[in-house]
Amino acid sequence: MKNILLLLFSLITTFHVTATVQSERIDFTIKNANLDRVIEIAQSYFNSNNAEALKLSLQAADKALEFENMKQYAIANELLGKIYLYQGEFKNAETCINISLEYWKSMRDTLKMSFCYGYLGNLNYSTCNYDTAELFYQKGFELKKLTQDSINFSFSYNAIGNIKLENCRYDEALKNYHKALELNIRFKNNSGICYTHNALGNAYFEINDLESSKKHFEKALEIGKENHLDKNIAYTLNHLAKLHNRLSNRITAIDLYNESLQISKKLLSKNGIGLSYMGIGEVYQSLMQNDKALEYLHKALKLFEELGSQKNIANCYLNIGMVLYEMKDHTMAREKFQKSIEINERIGYLKGSADAYRKIGNTYYQEKNYPLSLASYNKSLSIQRKIGNLKGIASCYTNIGLIHVKRDSLALAMDVFNKAIVINMGINNIGGVASTYNNLGELYKTKNNHKLAIQYLLKSFDIASEIGRKTLMAECVKNLSEIYSSDKNYKQSLHYYQLYFDLYNQMYNAQMENRIGWIQMQNEREKRVTLEKIFANEKSIEKEKLNKQSLINSFLIVIVVLILLSTTLIYRLYLAVKKANKKLTSEITVRKKAELQLEENHRNLENLVKIRTIELIKAKEKAEQSDQLKSSFLANMSHEIRTPMNAIIGFSKLLTMTNSSKKQNHYTSIIYENGHILLTLVNDIMDISMIESKQLKIKESNFKVYPMLEELKSIFDELKYADKKNHIEFTIHYNDIPKDLTINSDRVRIKQILINLLRNALKFTKSGHIDFGIELIENKIRFFINDSGIGIPYEDQSLIYDRFRQASNNSAEHGGTGLGLTISKSLVELLNGNIWFTSKPNVGSQFYVDLPFQSNPIKISSETSEDDKETDFTGKKILVAEDKKSNFLYIKEVLRKTNAEVTWTKDGAETVEQFKLNHFDLVLMDIQLPKIDGYEVTKKIKLQNPHVPVIVQTEFNHQNEEQKRSESGFDDFIIKPYTGSKLLRIISQNLS
Repeated sequence: MKNILLLLFSLITTFHVTATVQSERIDFTIKNANLDRVIEIAQSYFNSNNAEALKLSLQAADKALEFENMKQYAIANELLGKIYLYQGEFKNAETCINISLEYWKSMRDTLKMSFCYGYLGNLNYSTCNYDTAELFYQKGFELKKLTQDSINFSFSYNAIGNIKLENCRYDEALKNYHKALELNIRFKNNSGICYTHNALGNAYFEINDLESSKKHFEKALEIGKENHLDKNIAYTLNHLAKLHNRLSNRITAIDLYNESLQISKKLLSKNGIGLSYMGIGEVYQSLMQNDKALEYLHKALKLFEELGSQKNIANCYLNIGMVLYEMKDHTMAREKFQKSIEINERIGYLKGSADAYRKIGNTYYQEKNYPLSLASYNKSLSIQRKIGNLKGIASCYTNIGLIHVKRDSLALAMDVFNKAIVINMGINNIGGVASTYNNLGELYKTKNNHKLAIQYLLKSFDIASEIGRKTLMAECVKNLSEIYSSDKNYKQSLHYYQLYFDLYNQMYNAQMENRIGWIQMQNEREKRVTLEKIFANEKSIEKEKLNKQSLINSFLIVIVVLILLSTTLIYRLYLAVKKANKKLTSEITVRKKAELQLEENHRNLENLVKIRTIELIKAKEKAEQSDQLKSSFLANMSHEIRTPMNAIIGFSKLLTMTNSSKKQNHYTSIIYENGHILLTLVNDIMDISMIESKQLKIKESNFKVYPMLEELKSIFDELKYADKKNHIEFTIHYNDIPKDLTINSDRVRIKQILINLLRNALKFTKSGHIDFGIELIENKIRFFINDSGIGIPYEDQSLIYDRFRQASNNSAEHGGTGLGLTISKSLVELLNGNIWFTSKPNVGSQFYVDLPFQSNPIKISSETSEDDKETDFTGKKILVAEDKKSNFLYIKEVLRKTNAEVTWTKDGAETVEQFKLNHFDLVLMDIQLPKIDGYEVTKKIKLQNPHVPVIVQTEFNHQNEEQKRSESGFDDFIIKPYTGSKLLRIISQNLS
């Protein structure tokens, strides 16, 4: 019995202890005797980022003053100064630190005084008063020397190094950091060694020596892990992640930030968590995952607002603004930048304000609001000068120079660019030097001083290559390619364009690898989290089962010993408990499966919503663009149709009102020309319709190229004369092409393509020259057209092949439907060729057409033209089924000289009746007949006499004409409109 009671007591004690641990709270009254303990607890709260630190420190200071304990009052104010400094409340921080400093001065405690001077130095450093900060750091350093506090010399060296770094005096900063590192190593101050390695890493990061930066960050991480310095490890991981983000190693950067995040969560460090969130947001911004970037930046902002860390809050608003800037939401971006400025001005952090003003200037620059952009840059420049931030001054000069370039104030632009170069060289900011050289190159390019432009662009490229700035390298070679192209040095231009293409591919591939890696990482992370949840649930269930089993066993023992109930009752109780456990396990398993399924469904639903939202946005944009293009096309087509129609109707009326044969000939030629314009327009619309429905066929034949070029020259000369542009110089370049050169392709379509390109060149060239030529390149034949016209704006160059699209500089005087290049590109692709162009606004355009070519000579059969042969249909009876009298009269006039006997029917029923009553040698059938359409009439005629040829007149040229021929039985077809010679030729072919 004694043993049983002991067992019961131990069980009850265990339960009581567990409950006590869960509910225990610290509760004490602050007294003079425990003030040091209170301040110690407040210090520990501050070290763990507990918000209670401020409240407890204020209570300690009030009580110390009440108890007239001035020493503890000074210590409490020193701690308050550090807390306010951390939170960005700089005025309160300064007041508290000065109170503490005055006490230690009165006590002549030089060591404590040196610490206070260090805090005042930190305060002025945070508000960008670097000269004052350096003065306080030096005072603290001198006091440390008096007390021979060598172990704390490293703090002063690090602090002074930070000042030098902010003032862009990098050599002096590195010198002080190395002194601090030497002291920390001598005194085996591992935490100090980590800090100084991180400081060196930051310094080398600033001067773009990324290898050295990485070496120091990795050394700091190694020492932190060896000595289990978790806070230093988290700090170092954030810096190393920032470096990898600069090196475009986005996946590594996110992994490092997440590793730092986990450590900060373990340490309950809200500040560390916030910094990691902010860093992750910056990486997602680099990956252009703007939703994710905003998500993490807002997480960081929430934490910093809870901590009251004003400087970090301002940085969050700055980063959020930068994400919105990348999303082209310039208005919202400016609001965030302005919030950052308000906070920084309130706490006196001038460098942050200067950066935000420069970002605001960038938003106005993108909106081409150059006056407001310049005003913002000048505000930033004024602040940068005030705080002596040379790197910031150089950046502002560069931005201001770009505005001067946009305003064509090239002399002013050159002046500020040179100032930026001098400053960047002075502070060894080679990245800034390279960027400014590129800007100078673009400036001289604008001034057409290509020699100096090439010189500066090559300098920029060399520096960018050294530091691995691929974006800047690509920009340089692109500018070089354009300069050499305008100088007609096409070999060099092609060389640099190939470099640009290779660099662009490298950057694109790297970005895609990062995106793919990021997706894989997200999948792995989600899988890992799911597995961890499953494991945790299983562990929790197992623990619950063990606790229940333990509890059951304990009660069973108590019941067996104390009550000694019958074995039957105990057995039944055991069975009931076992059944309950089994049911519970089953319910937990089912619930776990349901939770996993619910999570999966939720995740799938979110993905579907995102995808659908993106699709809807794209569909909306496409519909709006389509509607705009439709309206523009209808207006344009209305103009293009009405203009020649107006001339045709007007001069037709005038033709009836005059008896002068000279005027009649003149009016007739005008009517013919405008009719031809309408025919060209209709043909373009039919061609684009057939291309889109994939009905257009290529008809290959062997033909000689040289005669076609001569024919095109004649056509072009006619176009020049008609457009009154005889002053334009037109040259054909044969490039040693043999006169008997023969190719196998569609001569009509090639001719159509080249006429379209030549017509465009003539249309957009007011003066100068147009070069047209041909050359053989391996297994291709190339046609090219080079003009000195108005060129194509850069922003329109990706759109000119779109239907109904016209360049923004295509004014009403040029006209056109916007179909010519669309048709030309489609025809070139149907011919298995390639079309491309280069163009520079106000300089001219060069179009190239490459078509397949076999080097083996092709023999062509001689063709005899039948156009000039006299046609005689004497004794032939021709039935013309046509509902339009004007069309019949035209056909009758064409057939008049052939001596054929022509009969006219006006509808399908009449045609069938006439065919029954009379014998005809040929039927010319219109498709769109009243009562019975042409296809049905043809079927009826073929049933009566299948040997009589039927020629169908149609407005279409689709592939299904072949199918309709087999269904209805017509022998041939001719497409309206057609010439008299073509009609006679097709009738002759079917009568013979």
